[in-house]
Amino acid sequence: MALKLKTRRVALLVQTTSEWHRQLLRGVADYAREHGPWDFHIEPRGLLETMQLPKGWRGGGVILRLVDRAQERALLRRGLPASHFVEKWFRSFAYVGPVGQARYADVLGAEFAIATRAAGFECVTFSGKSREHRRPLHQQRQRLVDWLRGLRQPTALLVWNGEVGREVIAACSANGLPVPDDLAVLCAEHDSVMNSLAPVPMSNIDQSPLRVGREAAALLDRMMSGRRAPAKPIHVPPVGVVQQQSTDTAAVSDPLVAAALRHIRDHAHEPFKVSDLQKVLFVSRRSLEHRFTQTLSRTPAAEIRRARLEHVRRLLIETDLPLAAIAERTGYQHLEVMVRAFQRQFGLPPGRFRRER
Repeated sequence: MALKLKTRRVALLVQTTSEWHRQLLRGVADYAREHGPWDFHIEPRGLLETMQLPKGWRGGGVILRLVDRAQERALLRRGLPASHFVEKWFRSFAYVGPVGQARYADVLGAEFAIATRAAGFECVTFSGKSREHRRPLHQQRQRLVDWLRGLRQPTALLVWNGEVGREVIAACSANGLPVPDDLAVLCAEHDSVMNSLAPVPMSNIDQSPLRVGREAAALLDRMMSGRRAPAKPIHVPPVGVVQQQSTDTAAVSDPLVAAALRHIRDHAHEPFKVSDLQKVLFVSRRSLEHRFTQTLSRTPAAEIRRARLEHVRRLLIETDLPLAAIAERTGYQHLEVMVRAFQRQFGLPPGRFRRER
């Protein structure tokens, strides 16, 4: 007769309105299915609501989100997102934080400024008087537009979350500010709903929320079994930047290279080669490779590979397509070639990447 396992009671004091938190909760649920049974206490909560246990609740443990400065620093000092923009040759940086959300300490903005200074540049932040900063961003649309127009073009712009990113891109779209060519917008986290509502699909930092949830659940499980908590926080590093249209550009002065990058961006799903790029641009291979190397320190072939693999990664994250279908949609004639290229670029095969993100 199988031994019946004791059910653990766990409270989840995590908001449920954002994509990041819902992915975290999925990670907790995945762990519980494998190691449970767990009985959860959870209530739908929004961004600004206070999280607390109900009166009389008794259980084995609690999972909640605390703002950890060390974790924020770890994320940004891995080179994200400042290095993403620097690699694209941006020299002007800006940031829009949690406007209208006074309860949140803006550690992200402070650390982005540190990261840009470490790279030798400065960062301009959208701010104002305390009364203005308490108002939601959509109520400050004209002030935001005036600020965006005053930025040096092109500018790399980091935004707090999907809601802020959608508002910024909508303001740009309505006022003739091209994204990504004049303003390349990177969102600090992924929000599929806000992304679908934005005029331009938003690039984001993949912070591995599913893995964060699994790690949190595993740690709580160990503690409920009587083991001590670790002396130092467990840091889950971000996977990297998931590039979509809002940053799919490079701040380059060479018009030929800029045209080549646009063509590569628009045709990354097709099986084209450097020779095809030459024909479109009416340029010799030697000249094209020389100007690419001088401008970007990489070859046209390397840029085609990078763009194609970014497209693969995007489909792995955003769809349930089988690997063979993804290979076909991204210009790979053989699945094995795509798998090997992806593993060389990202350090793990595409199937495992999809399971662990």
